[in-house]
Amino acid sequence: MSKAAIYIRVSTQDQVENYSIEVQRERLEAYCKAKGMDIYNVYIDGGYSGASMERPDLKRLLSNLKDIDAVVVYKLDRLSRSQRDTLELIEEHFLKNNVDFISMTETIDTSTPFGKAMIGILSVFAQLERETIAERMRMGHIKRAENGLRGMGGDYDPAGYIRVNGQLETNEEEATHIRRAFDLYEQLHSITKVQEILKREGFPVWRFRRYRDILENPLYIGKVKFSGKLYKGKHDPIVSERQFTRVQTLLQRHKGNNAHKAKMSLLTGMLRCDHCGESFVSYSTGISKKNKRPYYYYICRSRRFPSEYEIKCQNKIWSRKKLESLIIQELHNLSFEKTKSASPVKNKVNFEKLIKELDRKMERLINLYASNTKISSQMLESQIENLNVEKEKLIAEQSSSSETDELVPENMIELINTNFDDLEFSYKQSIVQKLVKEIHINELDVTIDWRF
Repeated sequence: MSKAAIYIRVSTQDQVENYSIEVQRERLEAYCKAKGMDIYNVYIDGGYSGASMERPDLKRLLSNLKDIDAVVVYKLDRLSRSQRDTLELIEEHFLKNNVDFISMTETIDTSTPFGKAMIGILSVFAQLERETIAERMRMGHIKRAENGLRGMGGDYDPAGYIRVNGQLETNEEEATHIRRAFDLYEQLHSITKVQEILKREGFPVWRFRRYRDILENPLYIGKVKFSGKLYKGKHDPIVSERQFTRVQTLLQRHKGNNAHKAKMSLLTGMLRCDHCGESFVSYSTGISKKNKRPYYYYICRSRRFPSEYEIKCQNKIWSRKKLESLIIQELHNLSFEKTKSASPVKNKVNFEKLIKELDRKMERLINLYASNTKISSQMLESQIENLNVEKEKLIAEQSSSSETDELVPENMIELINTNFDDLEFSYKQSIVQKLVKEIHINELDVTIDWRF
């Protein structure tokens, strides 16, 4: 019996087109049963546009092609609304892996010559429909911006304003906070120092990233932005254009340089402060007359950004090189016998079960939206986005787990003790995350919670 993978995609707008997850699933399962095909798995992307291939379950499906014989969809545009992407998926992924593609509604089956020919024709119309919808939405956004209205930015009030009947009105308390932040940044040229002063002055201090976004947002000079163009807004400005321009010049001069360096930190996301419970973050010093080269460190977040907390943490700042060397040495000290006898092996995580549970939550949420007009589309999209973020994390963990499963425990320990230093960074990180659950920092004491 051939194995079929069912692929389902639904956006919030598709709900009114009778393309709900439930409808697609029922019809596709019945189709597979009628054709005598065994269902290998059901892949669901909820709240994703067909214009992009950046969809978590589509990627998961492509990684499992070696285990299936056919991919079945309800309609061609469920796979993609882009002609180029449709042909790429079918020709470069499915057919090259000897996987047939079947679209139930259009009765397309790539195992036949006629089915292959119809793919090209129908994908043209799918792309035309997508581009027509996109153009209508773009014109609506432009018209909204020309009328001085802020874009549909989600179900929240931007800092400094409240929404009243669709219009932005100034929130004076937050507006005072924002004006003070602009004034201080002009004087200090540092968001961290701005946070320190605001905290002393009794303001509720926000996160670093939020201040950065506010300082470079033209919303606060009474303008709205769409597609790179500025339009005069209907709302009142909070700061002057002249001050805003000066601040943009300063922001360009003081760009942060730590974002990409943090990605090369082997222990990011695993370090926990035993003083205050916060995580440790990676940062680096700049190059100056005193420092001829940058130095890299791990530091408690509460110590790195003290203005965001009631009390500044005083836990030790660790050299990134020293701390990573210490952990790598502990990895070298591992042996297969230790990993086997240290503690009972925990049950393997059932990623498929967790992913399917998220799909069910998404399906219930979309069905609730379809039957309850009191739920706003912004609220739905926000909840769907949160579920998709959680789902992407699970899929990434599943992928990381499958990459290193064959190395645990004997081969992984052997690999650590032979050529760990020569491995690519991403593979090193994957091995560390596979073995280490969390690392606790208490001054000079470093405690590792192993996963075994």
